[in-house]
Formats: sequence, structure tokens, C-alpha cells
Amino acid sequence: MSALRRRTAELLDANRPDDRPSRYLDWFLIAMILANVVAIVLESVASISARYGWFFLRFELFSIAVFTLEYLARLWSCVEKPLDQPDAPRQTRGAWARSPLGLIDLLAILPFYLLLLVPLGTQPALILKVFRALRLLRIFKLTRFSPAFNVLLTVARREAPVVLVALSALFLVLMLAAWGIYLLEHRLQPEAFGSIPRAMWWAVITLTTVGYGDVVPLTHGGKIFAGLIALVGVAIMALPAAIMASGFHREVHQRSQSYQHALEQALSKDGLSEPEAVHLELMREELGISPSEADRIFKQARNARAGSSHCPHCGEKL
Repeated sequence: MSALRRRTAELLDANRPDDRPSRYLDWFLIAMILANVVAIVLESVASISARYGWFFLRFELFSIAVFTLEYLARLWSCVEKPLDQPDAPRQTRGAWARSPLGLIDLLAILPFYLLLLVPLGTQPALILKVFRALRLLRIFKLTRFSPAFNVLLTVARREAPVVLVALSALFLVLMLAAWGIYLLEHRLQPEAFGSIPRAMWWAVITLTTVGYGDVVPLTHGGKIFAGLIALVGVAIMALPAAIMASGFHREVHQRSQSYQHALEQALSKDGLSEPEAVHLELMREELGISPSEADRIFKQARNARAGSSHCPHCGEKL
């Protein structure tokens, strides 16, 4: 049973680059997720839903069966240690179920089973629509197969305090904009700026530079104030994006440095052994480094090692 559980963990987590069944399973699950998204979108078209409703129902039942088996298999096999990390602490099933990826897998199937708890024919139409819309959460299952998305999540967690400060500044400017335009325009346009909450709609579309044009200031003071708010909005709205972009660049650079350090340590010996090559490939995938970038790092490390083994003056081997 332990061997079967370990093999299940290997198939689901792709512990070896040369494990073709694991790769095929990954591609099958990715295809299932994308097909589910397409089916949910097409099902929202009344004419298509009326004509192919039987197909969507059968495909939904098949998808639920596949994703349920996947969830149970991951829950059962998550206690196995990764082959490339034999010293890692053993993960409990409760810890995996509470992890972000575990919760995403659960949310992918939960709406279907919740609907089964409601007697047939008594489900309100709104609840049915909500639960059907929740099936779109299955698209988040793709994060398991996208190292780049995991990099983005890592950056979001690390930069969350700074982004929160930027969002707080944005909210402060939003309130000041609504308050200012209310003072300047509420007498002339009470239907649009009669209160600060009403003025907040104008403040939002102005700060975001969307400018629908449905509500505009008419007084000279209001127009001048609106111009200033628009200029401030460009700077304020750019802050969160700039913070995330900077954090993303820093994270990618740190991961490249970690991979380069591991590669240089491996090359410092006589040559790369097969276990070391497998470990480096797994590390590359885990860090989200592209094959072309890994090849560039390898050539750079190899050239640096070749240069360090020869005298920089005479070129003789040291």
C-alpha cells in the first residue's frame, strides 16, 4: 500500500522529469480544466445550452468524477515525502487540505455536492446560477501547473504590506476627491453630487482615468479640481502596479541566482551525475525558470569555471 501511495504521489506531483505517465496526467488535467472553462462559457449562451444541454450535463458529471478522484488521490498521497527532498518533514493531510492548492481543488468540486444537498426542484434560480458560476473557480487549478503564477503569488504575499499602504493612500485620495467635488458641485448638481457617497462614483472613474463622461463638473472650481485629481490619480494608481513589478523582477532574479549557485556547486565536481541533473531539472521547474534561461545560466557557469581553471595572464591550466 505504501508503494502504491508513493507512486500516486509521483504521478500527481511530477517528481521526475523523465516520468512520462506523470507528464501525460498533467496534460490531461490541464486539458480537462480548459475544457471545463470553455463549457461553462458556452453553457451561458441560451441557444447553445438549450441544444446541447445533455452534453454539458454529461461532461459536468465526468469532470466531477475526474476532479473528485484527483482530490482524494492527492489527499491520500500527500503524506509521502518528495523524492528530491528526503529530509523534508512529512506533511499531514489536514495541512494539505488547508493549503491554498488543497482549497482550490476542494472549491472545484464543492458547488456540485452542495447542490445535491438541496432537494431537486426546490433550488432557487439565483442559487443555481451562483453555483454554476462558481464552477469557473476550476480555472485556478491551473496554478498548480504554472510555476510563473506561483512566482506571482509569492510576490503578492511578500509585497502585501507595501501594497496595502499604497491602497490606503489611494482610498484616502478617493475620499478627499469625493469630499472636494461635493463641496464644489453639490448645489449646482444635487442629483450627481448631492452627497459624498454619490460623489464617490465620480471620484472612482476620475482617479482611474476611465472618465465615462456621465457625470462631469460644471463650475470652474470643479473643473480645476477635477484636473488636479486626474493628475494625482495617474500617480496613485501606478503605485501598486510598480510595487508588484519591482517585486516580481526581484523574485525572478533571486530564483535565477539560487539556480546558478546550485549549478555552480554541481559543476565544481568532476561532472554532473544523473541524480544531480535530475535534481537541477526539478529545481528549475520549481523555481519557474525557463529552459532557455537555464541554458544561459549553465553556459555562463561553465565558462566561468573554465576561465577560473586557467591563468588569466598566460592562459596555462592551473
